[in-house]
Amino acid sequence: MTALAVLLMVAGAVALFWSWYAYRLRHATLERLAEMIDVDVEAERREEQPARKIRPFPPRYRYAPASCGVIVAASLRFFVGLPIEIAIAAGVLIGVVAHLIERQVAEERTAKIEIQLAEAIDLLVGSLRAGASLLSAFESALQESDRPLRPYLQEVAGRIRLGDDPRAAVSELTAQVPLETFRLFATSLAVHWEVGGSLATTLGTVGRTVRDRIELSRRVRAQGVEAHASVAVVLFLAYLLGLLMWRTNPERLEAFVGTALGTGLIAGVMALQAIGLVWMSKLSRPDY
Repeated sequence: MTALAVLLMVAGAVALFWSWYAYRLRHATLERLAEMIDVDVEAERREEQPARKIRPFPPRYRYAPASCGVIVAASLRFFVGLPIEIAIAAGVLIGVVAHLIERQVAEERTAKIEIQLAEAIDLLVGSLRAGASLLSAFESALQESDRPLRPYLQEVAGRIRLGDDPRAAVSELTAQVPLETFRLFATSLAVHWEVGGSLATTLGTVGRTVRDRIELSRRVRAQGVEAHASVAVVLFLAYLLGLLMWRTNPERLEAFVGTALGTGLIAGVMALQAIGLVWMSKLSRPDY
């Protein structure tokens, strides 16, 4: 059991080091290639500054949960002195919790930008039905938009004003915001620029679809709040009872943790809690 725990910790550390090493190797390779062909990388960056690249939305920090888990496991082992099985199980549990928090933040940002997209589509439909051109309606919606949606609409409008292909500019939007709602919106605009037709009616349907998706997602999250709260209470009670037992009779609890059976049971409970959190998250996550 101890050898397996050490192996898992070493494997996690090696995976993190390999990711960092691959990034550094790629960066060094690009710099050496630029030197071989006599290209000034900084000059190219300055020249390309007007054509700025917007960061894809929502921003994700996929390596942060694993890093948190490794740091917690190492701290509990080397600074607190817990058995290595418990330290690794606690690191895995903290990593899972950090992953769920990171994904929850990303989902909240996604919901916010989808709501802003639905409002922008309503403004587009109203302007088009009032007789405005598509570009004028797009700029009107841009003026009323706010972050995080505004930079992406501003990028599309700026490229179109500078003479870029509207279909390419709109298609780039789906790469920057890889969401189903934005893909539907961009496809509708691209089809209109290709074949024409009544865009107000099409965008009206797209807007209703986006709002229906938002409403369904809210209902699913509302139904899952009770389950999430009950799981959080159960987890809290488990560690609260452990703390009370330690405060009441610390010698007996320390003796139990010091045995191989006690260490294995505590580590197994933490591992099962991590598995349960992942399973609950998969069941309560809408996928449509």
